[in-house]
Amino acid sequence: MNQNVENQIESTIQDLYANNQYMLKQVCNKEMARFGGLSPKDYNDFYSRAGLEISIAKKNKKFDPSKGKTPLDFFVGVIKWAVWKEMTDRNRGKRQNFVETEEIDQNGNITKKKKFIPTISIDSPISDENKMSLSDTLQSDFCIDEELQENFLNANIEKFLDNLSMTQRHIAEMIMDGFSVSEIKQKLKLNDKQYTDNFNDMKSFKNISILCNNVNQSKVMEEKEMSITTQTMENCKTDRISVASIIKKIDKHTIRFDHPLQRESDQWSPSMKGNLVSDILQGNKLHPLIFAEQIINGVPIIWDLDGKQRCTNAYSYSKNGYKVSKNIRRWLIRYQTTEKDENGNDILDANGFPIAVNAEFDIRGKKFSDLPEELRDRFLDYSFNYDQYLNCSEEDIGYHIERYNDGKPMTKSQKGITKIGTEFAEMVKSISNMPFFKNIGGYKVSEFKNGMIDRVVIESVMAANYFDDWKKDMEKQCEYLKENATSEIFDNFEDTVERLEKAITDDVADMFDSKDSFLYFGLFAKFINTGLDDEKFVEFMAEFTRSLHSKEIDGVTYDELCVNPKTGKTYGTKDKHVVVPKMKRLEKLMFDFLDITGNEKVVDKKTFISQYVDMSLKEVDQDIDCYEDTLDELENKTIKDGSKLLEPENRVSLLAMIAYSFKNDVDLDDWMEKYAKDNNMYFQDQKKNFLHMKQDFEQYLKKCA
Repeated sequence: MNQNVENQIESTIQDLYANNQYMLKQVCNKEMARFGGLSPKDYNDFYSRAGLEISIAKKNKKFDPSKGKTPLDFFVGVIKWAVWKEMTDRNRGKRQNFVETEEIDQNGNITKKKKFIPTISIDSPISDENKMSLSDTLQSDFCIDEELQENFLNANIEKFLDNLSMTQRHIAEMIMDGFSVSEIKQKLKLNDKQYTDNFNDMKSFKNISILCNNVNQSKVMEEKEMSITTQTMENCKTDRISVASIIKKIDKHTIRFDHPLQRESDQWSPSMKGNLVSDILQGNKLHPLIFAEQIINGVPIIWDLDGKQRCTNAYSYSKNGYKVSKNIRRWLIRYQTTEKDENGNDILDANGFPIAVNAEFDIRGKKFSDLPEELRDRFLDYSFNYDQYLNCSEEDIGYHIERYNDGKPMTKSQKGITKIGTEFAEMVKSISNMPFFKNIGGYKVSEFKNGMIDRVVIESVMAANYFDDWKKDMEKQCEYLKENATSEIFDNFEDTVERLEKAITDDVADMFDSKDSFLYFGLFAKFINTGLDDEKFVEFMAEFTRSLHSKEIDGVTYDELCVNPKTGKTYGTKDKHVVVPKMKRLEKLMFDFLDITGNEKVVDKKTFISQYVDMSLKEVDQDIDCYEDTLDELENKTIKDGSKLLEPENRVSLLAMIAYSFKNDVDLDDWMEKYAKDNNMYFQDQKKNFLHMKQDFEQYLKKCA
């Protein structure tokens, strides 16, 4: 660094500290305002941190004039970085993790204990000797320090960490603590495939795009052109879009790849990804991308319908997310470059023009940054054809997603969810991302990508609410739920998962897998009606896995119900004639274990009202007598003698309707008279009956309005 640059740096630092650090404090204050929650007494800590980082940057000669920045631009970035680091250090305690360890005493007794694992920033060095950070292990060549200094908000790191499963966070922590891969596998009891699957998921498109995103989503929406939508007779338009433009739009969220009906990213094998890179570098023609424009709140949103894997894998490769597989069709790429001398300078002809030469490059095992500059440019300049459907409704988008995936390797789970509708699909995917599925149950990493966890949720909602109408085929399940379910059904199931999440223990957690979860969730829905503590259900599950699965009832065990008597092999189907006996046997075993028989199985009315009308037990207990009196009066006035609705077993759901009317300040008289006249039957499942009546009542109110 020459003397002139050093003088500029010194002058800039003096300006920052002049007038009682006026400039330094101004930059700090503006950056701190983006976080909020700070009081004036905190400010000096941030000013001190900024001063420390400035001193370190100066001492280590971090400023590089070749990047085209002035010393002031550089040190403003350093100050912003200092504020972010100080805020991260303060917030780190909020992201506490625990790992369960085993200690053996002198007598050989094993005691399980929870060990605190402090969360470390993703840019922290692994050790004093090894300067590599976790971000380096994610195989991405963007400079995380520079990105954080200039662009990142704290939310980017928070979102990245929150997106990992507990196992993946443990892997990250152990990497930064200097553990080797073999030690991590041993400590976390992971085999080679489990470790590889988890690590690859950590550097998948969804995670890389979080780290690379340098534009705040709300800012993007503000900057979008708020043009008035005009009606057009045009249904679809055709154009071209470059890989570079796709990368930019992904970073800015102006093309969305997360439509709830669309399958996840990272579906392709390494060879499929490598062949995509090869085709792009050769300039081969690929299938067009398919986009759909949907107007939401007056803003045109562009959804990707077909081509997600092409776009996201091209994006990931540009970020050094993977190396080209050795098993690809064509790996030797021809390109034209300029002849160089021994110093790497262009050789010119007699007229001063560069001399063109033909070259070849083997792309196998190469990341994007390993390519020659000419091939990197060719990759970014490559253009896809695309078709864009205009003014689409939610139904149009679901229709096109299914249509363009016909005949392609879309799993039954991924295809099935296109039948459930956007609203319910969003709720299913939200539930699929709950900690129970990521960190507790016995689910595989791959099942989050292939749509299997979504299938588990849908099957479980069916088993918990509509088991009498059980469908083997997921598409039919989704069609049924679209027609019959309500948002409350999915909200209630989310509450069910949360309850199990709090009660479940390690010895039964793995029982919840992609094969049998729907049975256990359905069973838990029946258990809830007993009013017992959730721990009792977990006790039953533990005893079931120990002994009850082999207990004979009428000469048959549960295990034998799972085996095809003709072949002697375990049933691999979810046909109704298979799952119904299994559910009935589970229910019988559970109620016998809990010593609940006969009339004791009647649903606890206070618990039922509390859960399904969303009221506290205290509120219900205070008003239950009023509900009883009101129902008696309403029945006498609106329901004729002999109606099935007056059966004692149906009173719980009717009481819930009374509680619902009190809570929402609505009158049931006219509706009840009409409902009793049109519906002389009821569902034995009181939850199902209540939700059916509530839905009918809400539709009645809409018609009246």
